[in-house]
Order: sequence, then structure tokens, then C-alpha cells
Amino acid sequence: MMRTLQRLFKQDKEKYNVPKRVQDVVPIKRIWSDGIFLSGNKFSKCFAFSDINYQVASREDKEHMFLTYSELLNSLDSGATTKITVNNHRMQREALEGNILMAMQGDILDIYRKEYNDMILNKSTGANGIMQQKYITISVVKKDVEEARSYFSRIGAELVTHFAALGSKCEPMDASTRLRVLHDFYRAGEESSFHFDAKDMARKGHDFKDYICPDSMERHKDYIMIGKKYCRVIYLKDYAAYIKDSMLSELTEINRNLMLSIDVIPIPTDEAVREVERRLLGVETNITNWQRRQNANNNFSAVVPFDMELQRTEAKEFLNDLTSRDQRMMFAVLTLVHMADSLEQLDADTEAILATARKHMCQMAPLTFQQTDGLNTVLPIGVRKIDAFRTLTTESLAVFIPFKAQEIMDEDGVYYGENAISHNLILCNKANLLNQSAFLLGVPGSGKSFTAKQIITFLMLNTQDDILICDPEGEYAPLVEAMGDIGSIIRVSAGGRDRLNAMYMVDGYGENDPIVVKSEFILSLIEQIDNKGVGPQHKSIIDRCIRVVYQEAAETGIVPTLSTLREKLLAQPEPEAHQIALSLELYTTGSLDIFGKQSTVNLDKRVVVFDIHGLGSQLKPAGLLVITDTMLNRVTLNWKQGKRTHVFIDEFHVVFENEYSASFFNSAWRQFRKRNAYPTAITQNVEYLLDSVQASTMLSNSEFIVMLNQAASDRDRLAQLLNISAEQLSYITNADAGCGLIRYGSALVPFINRFPKDTKLYQLMTTRPGEGTFATGQA
Repeated sequence: MMRTLQRLFKQDKEKYNVPKRVQDVVPIKRIWSDGIFLSGNKFSKCFAFSDINYQVASREDKEHMFLTYSELLNSLDSGATTKITVNNHRMQREALEGNILMAMQGDILDIYRKEYNDMILNKSTGANGIMQQKYITISVVKKDVEEARSYFSRIGAELVTHFAALGSKCEPMDASTRLRVLHDFYRAGEESSFHFDAKDMARKGHDFKDYICPDSMERHKDYIMIGKKYCRVIYLKDYAAYIKDSMLSELTEINRNLMLSIDVIPIPTDEAVREVERRLLGVETNITNWQRRQNANNNFSAVVPFDMELQRTEAKEFLNDLTSRDQRMMFAVLTLVHMADSLEQLDADTEAILATARKHMCQMAPLTFQQTDGLNTVLPIGVRKIDAFRTLTTESLAVFIPFKAQEIMDEDGVYYGENAISHNLILCNKANLLNQSAFLLGVPGSGKSFTAKQIITFLMLNTQDDILICDPEGEYAPLVEAMGDIGSIIRVSAGGRDRLNAMYMVDGYGENDPIVVKSEFILSLIEQIDNKGVGPQHKSIIDRCIRVVYQEAAETGIVPTLSTLREKLLAQPEPEAHQIALSLELYTTGSLDIFGKQSTVNLDKRVVVFDIHGLGSQLKPAGLLVITDTMLNRVTLNWKQGKRTHVFIDEFHVVFENEYSASFFNSAWRQFRKRNAYPTAITQNVEYLLDSVQASTMLSNSEFIVMLNQAASDRDRLAQLLNISAEQLSYITNADAGCGLIRYGSALVPFINRFPKDTKLYQLMTTRPGEGTFATGQA
């Protein structure tokens, strides 16, 4: 027997005590608050790591991930045992209600909150409803906990680095988190009842096992009853010569509570080489002896039997892997425990799992009279009671890659649909991202406006945040009006009654010098009016006049307007000043004086919709600029009051048609982010947008992008900008309305969003011809 195995068996050897109570079945002797457990004479530490998009990656990316994961396995310490665990557990209704569902507030909007909650519950229970978490547990024999803590600190840093190379986050788990995992398994259905306080436990003299162990446990030949649940432990008995990398994900696809663990025992390379050479020598000896016997019988032309030749070939390949291909010998034990409500269901699930293994030419079997040992082996405790070792190389073990697809399920997140791969809910909380800038991209009819309205509806019903909406097509007003008195609709049109003062400027306006930013805004406005553009002379004159206007306003206390600025321009001696004044005439004394006088609208409501549908296509760019400037003032006020603001701007590509307009908007976008505002740009002309360097930079720097169905040219540009694989691009090619890809930080997740049509919310949100309030003109 190999020295590593001898040492391992010696370390694992412990006196068997007949369990007298359920707590005795849990093989943990002692715990520390930082997550170190003592089981037998081994210390263990558990790390949770996040999933990555392996299943939808391109072939090249899959190969890169596979090799990087192989490097991780190669880095495992031969003096320790590593357990890689995939934990499937069902999301409980209590967790949904506390984390996702809207609380009723006793107002007229509760009817919409109830519809939203019913939709979420139907989606969560009708879909997979299974949360998948992944852990890696390191177990090692050390003299004391301080030595173990120092060891785990070093190993933890290495694991974080290796998982980061894969695009996965690896974090150590504390004692409470590790105990919660065990509690949720032992007491399935009672997840919300977990409570652990180490100080309170010590004060009362309780055992930590009291907080996690089940009420009862019955051991049978090939299954265990934990409380009222039935569970069975299965192990990998025999494996095929060739295994697909999808095997592990297929084994864990069953819609049940289950855990799958792979215990890995790395063998030092020198010891592994000696062992393989010894085996190869034995095979060569057997072949030589066989040939000698044949020669003694005058059978000089006898061919070496196939089985002997195969053994020799495999031994040589194994030795070549160890010496030339950077492979390591590893012993592995694969165990799986699954849970059901009845014995019949348990048997059916077992057969389904065994059939999945057989499909991959592998053989799995239930443990007989070893179910308790198997259970303790599969749980992420850090012990191994089963010795069903299989000898593998690094690559052979890496085939059991634990990655599948990324999930986005943030606490207090907004619902965006279902994961197209796992069918779990997608809940995004942009507060967790590096920046909160967002884009909604898609061809007409792909569901951009509906997605935006769905987000706005959630914010109106479930938060107290302020919402500002630039509405070029008059699509959002019916939704906001239906929500009662929380919103204000400002209809900006030529000759209309609603007026906005384009010169209004709050304290703190702009990034540095507010006059410079205001000058940039006026330049952008003039450039939208006059296609010839503005030169350096115009810029100097505008800057001079704006400074004088605001200086006089500070002395008199009267808020200036564009009319005030025009009068000041007319008073200047330069002919260029008169040209600028002439350009502004339309917005001061002309038919579009809606931006040139004092404001006549209520901008203090929680939700403000700027409807510029009545401006027409020629005047929309200028109107969009004025509204963005007005939004900037509101964001600045809210920022000073500690309030969060959500800004939605439709037809976003329009503002990048000329230089000064793009420059002002780029500055405003930065200020939104810095002042606790969450800007969302909505546009269909992605290729046109990416022609602007500033817009392209804004898009690539945004942490949240929703991509719906894209035109062919747009797909190519997005794939190049965001590094999207061909497999992922298929989700935004000829996609149904409301389906596509979400880029959330580093995650790229395909989603499906089908909102139930028989709801009042759908009627308010849809813009499809012939459907909804917008279509019928009821609002």
C-alpha cells in the first residue's frame, strides 16, 4: 500500500462509539467562530465559491476554464484532503416572502403589489426553484488550532487566486454559515428557523449540535430517515474510460434537495511515479512470464493477450502523464446524497440518478449498511468515512468540473426574468455593483419599453426612491398616472402649458465650476438648433454672459431664464453675440418658449415623467438636453438630502449626434453616478451609438446591460465590445420579446421574461399595438 494511503488511514482511524442520541451522529467535536471545525483529529475549513458560465461558453473558453481548473487541482496540498461539494437546496416560501415579495402598505397600490407577488410566486414555484451552492472544504491534521489557522490562511489565499483566474469568487465561511448549511440539510423545510449565537450558546451551556441536528434519525440498510424525510447515499462504483464534462451538472439537475461531493487526495509526484513504475514492472513481468511459457511450448509466434497489452499501454500512458504532461495522481471518492418526501419518490429519484450515470458509461450504487458513514462523507464537514477510492489523473478528475451557469439572486433585488439555463429567478440589486450605470438595448419590438416599465413599477411599488423618466414617445405616462398621486406628468410640446426653466441651477450643480457646465449645456442647445455649430468666440461670449447673469441673480434673488440670457447677449458689442441671441429666439420669445421662461410645473413629486412626444422629431434632441439638465438639478437636490434617484432616458442615441451635446451628456452621466443616481439609457441604434467614442466608453464601463433581440450588425459590435461568445450570442439572435442576455458585473446570464398577460400591470406596461392602456388611450 502507498505511504500516503497508509498515513491517511492511520489519521482517519478512530474509536467507534455507538451513538446514543441524534447529536452523536454529527462527527464534529469542536467549532471556532472563524469557521474552523475539529472532526476526529482533523481541522477543516470551508470556502464558498460562485458559479461561472461554463455551459454557454465557447469551445475555446471551455478549454481555458478546464485547464485553469486543472491548475487549481494541481495546486492542492498532498498533505491535506480536499472536498468539492455541490449543494442543491430548494428556495423556501418564507425566504421568498422576506427577500423578494412586496410588503402590503394599505394604500390603493396594494392591488398591483398583490399581482406582482402572485407572479413572482408562480414563477418561483413553477420553475426549478432550486438554489445551487458550491463549497470546497480543506481538512488537515495539525497540532493545534493556531497552527491550523495559519495553514488555512495560506491555503485560502491560494484558492482565492486560482478561483479568480476562473472568474469565480471564493470566500471563507464562518462557523454560523457552515452550521446553517448543515441545518438546512438536516432540517429541510425548517430553514427559516435557524438561529445561532455563540455567546448565547455558551451562556446557556448548550451544545452547538442542538442548533442543527434533526429531531430523529432512523438508519436502514440502504436509506436513512432524517425527521420525516427519506435520504439515500450513492457512490461512484465504476467509471468509463471517457466521460463528458457535463456529467456532474446532469447528476445535480434533479429537482430535489441533494449534495454531491468529491473527496480528493493528491499523491506526491515522486511517490506516484514510483507506484506507476512498480505497476508497469509487474505488467512487464507478467508478459515476459507468459511469453516464456509460450516459448517452452514451441509457440514462438504467439501474440501477447489483449488484456495484458492494454494494461501495459495504460500504465505507460499514466507514467507519461505524470512525468511529461504536468499531471498528478489523485485518489477520489464521489458520493451523492439525495432527499425525498417518501420512499417511493426516493427509489424513483435513485433510479433516475443511476440512469444518468449509466448514460455516461459509469456505474453508481447505493451504499449498503454504510449510509451514515456516507452521509458524513458527502456533507461539507471535512471527514471521509468511505474508502471507495478511484485512481485518477488531474485531467480525469477535472472532467467532473463543478461549474454550470451563473445565477443572479441578490437580496432586495429587482425581478428581471428567469435564467434561461437553470430557470431560477434573476434578481438584480445594482447597489452591489461597482457602478450603477445601466443600458437597455434591443431592436424595436424586442421589449425595451416593457422591461423599463417593469423596473419602474417595482421601484414605485416597493421603494421610496425618486424616479425621473424622459419619455420621447409618450409610453410611460399611463403607467405613472395609474399609480395615483405619486407622480407628475410634464408634457413638453410647442405651445403647451407646461414650461421648464432651462437656466435653473441648484447649489452644487456641475462637477467643478457650475458656470462651465452650464455654458457647455447652452452650447449643446445652440448646436442642436444651428447645424453650423459654434466656435471658440461663441463659447467665450456665452461663458461671459452666463457669469454676469448668475452674478446679477445672486444679488437680486431672481432666478434667471433663457430670456434673461438672450437680453444679456443682445447687450454685447460682438456680432457673434447677436447670432447666438438669434438662435435662442425660438426658445425665448418664439413658439418654443417652453424652455425660456420660469417653470410652471410641479417637480417635487416622487415620480416625474417628461413627455416630449409633442415636440416632434426635429425638436426632440433639444428637448432631451433641457430635460437632462433639469434631471441633473433634481439629482443634485436629492443627493444633498440623502435620497436615491433613478433616471431613465429613452432614445439615448439622439444626444450623441454632435460634439457638444455628447460632451454635456457624458458629463451629466458621470455626475449621475457620483450623486447616488442610477442612470438607465434605453436605445435601439446600438451600432450608431457605438460610433461615438464617448458613448462606446459609457457602454463598456457600465456594469449593468440588458441586451434583448439585436440586429446582426449590432450583435457583432456588442460581441467585440463585451467579449460575448457565439453560444451566448444565440440568446440575442431572433429572440422572443423580453428574452436576451443580462450583463451583471462580470456575469453574463441568458434570461427569459414572460409576464402574465391577464394582469392589470401587463395592460399598463405593454406597448404592443392593440394591447394595453397605451393602445386604447384610457389614461
